[in-house]
Amino acid sequence: MARRKINIQRNLGARTDAPNKPPSAIDQLTSSMATVDIGFEPTEQRVYMVNLDRIFPDSNQPRHLMPSDLRKQLIDNDATPAEVIRELLDRAEKDDPVALLVLGGKSDMALAEEEGDVEERGLFALASSIAEVGLRQPLNVYQIDDSSQPMQTRYRVGEGERRFWAHHVLVHQGQDAFKSVRCIIEALPKNPEIIYQRQAAENAARVDLPSIARARSMQRIKEQLVIEYNKTGNDKALSQRALQTAIGQQVKAFTGRAVGDRMVRNYLALLKLSSEAQDLAEAGELTEKQLRPIMRLKTEFERLMMIKEIIAKKWSSRQVAQQITPAAKSTPPPVTLLEVTKTTVEQRFEQRIINAAKTVASLMTLPTENYDLVVSTVASRAKDEKTHEALQALHDALGAILLKADDLVKRQYIELPITVIIPPLTELSQFLPKDKQTAIQPDQQSGAEILAKLINWHEADVVFSSRMHPFFKELETTADALRADETLPRPVVVQQVDDGEKRYLLNSGGYLYWAHLLLVQRGQTQFKTIMVELLS
Repeated sequence: MARRKINIQRNLGARTDAPNKPPSAIDQLTSSMATVDIGFEPTEQRVYMVNLDRIFPDSNQPRHLMPSDLRKQLIDNDATPAEVIRELLDRAEKDDPVALLVLGGKSDMALAEEEGDVEERGLFALASSIAEVGLRQPLNVYQIDDSSQPMQTRYRVGEGERRFWAHHVLVHQGQDAFKSVRCIIEALPKNPEIIYQRQAAENAARVDLPSIARARSMQRIKEQLVIEYNKTGNDKALSQRALQTAIGQQVKAFTGRAVGDRMVRNYLALLKLSSEAQDLAEAGELTEKQLRPIMRLKTEFERLMMIKEIIAKKWSSRQVAQQITPAAKSTPPPVTLLEVTKTTVEQRFEQRIINAAKTVASLMTLPTENYDLVVSTVASRAKDEKTHEALQALHDALGAILLKADDLVKRQYIELPITVIIPPLTELSQFLPKDKQTAIQPDQQSGAEILAKLINWHEADVVFSSRMHPFFKELETTADALRADETLPRPVVVQQVDDGEKRYLLNSGGYLYWAHLLLVQRGQTQFKTIMVELLS
């Protein structure tokens, strides 16, 4: 009866281009609903056919179907959804692992850790199902008012992003009948937090949600809790454990299942993986248990290679732990460049780079006159001009390195007030919209004033918040590390003199600068100074 009710509701709301078409059996049934007791009544929801080109995915959705670089193109309006799906298909043709997993182009790449009935993986399988039996569940979309195109209504996906992309796959395959998609249209809530809460509730309740997406959902809950806590005006810093406990309680409210602070911490730690590793882990739908041991590996390269191994060999979480634990305990960190070894032959170019580094390191251990003599002697025996030129270039490069060796070892560390450092814009420029860039003047505004503006825009403007999300996420991560007194690289500064006043320009460490300002703004005055490395 419930399925019958839904189908009737959908057909009641569907628009048609043939108004004179004879009424169907369902139309006749619904027309008699006023006099016949059939046990249900229509709701206010209506289903409409919407042009696919007018629908866009939600950039704030914790689950990322598309690779991070393609998502960025969508967010920046550098590509349309149709262009993105075309690029994804091109990558699959070139055996790109993320594209293959998203599309389901290679069944041997797919991985399911849990037993039981699992939804068909891959956009190809979903597209095939829609083409065969139709779209059984319409998309939920929000109507968006676009000031640049007042005569054309646009829509943002609320629920159903996989179905949205599956329709694009079908259109790309030449099936023009799917250029329109059945949608339940809702008005965009005035409070954007309502959308986030719906997404959080839906994602928290889904059993098949990839662990990376669940981690992003928890990160969003964390950010909102921090904002709400700061609004209370409490001078006491919110501890990470209390924050993680609160996140677990919110997840329990959605799902009914308790999530401890340790499990929340494990999920949030997954977001420290590189974008490439996150894309692959999410496309492969790896669980938190499978990814947890990976975080013990030292380098991003090792983590990425291990994720590829897990997907290719379909390792369970226990097998992953068995592979990583011995290596993590027994492998000592390299002491010198000569001790670096290549343990896996993934790419020949990487092997050549390692060999070249070893060669340069060996030459650098010789006295200047010896390396000069050796390189010159070999160059004199060169039989062709290209070899001679290459040796001459090596000779010049080594000479330049040795001449600068004194500068490389002279390091001066000083503690500076955060106010004497010129606000850096390097970390902001890649995310800051053009219309906001003109409102920020580092030569006229202090860093605290700029940060206050960014936070106000972040809280008031949904579009700005979406674009700046990576910046604020990294900012919070750095601030957490500062509070925990973790060892972080020292920012590098260059001294400048302006009208007799000493100011300092950052060469590196911009996020540390903004994290210090953020903590000071939250009342933690011990971060008013920052330890930096001064370049002469």
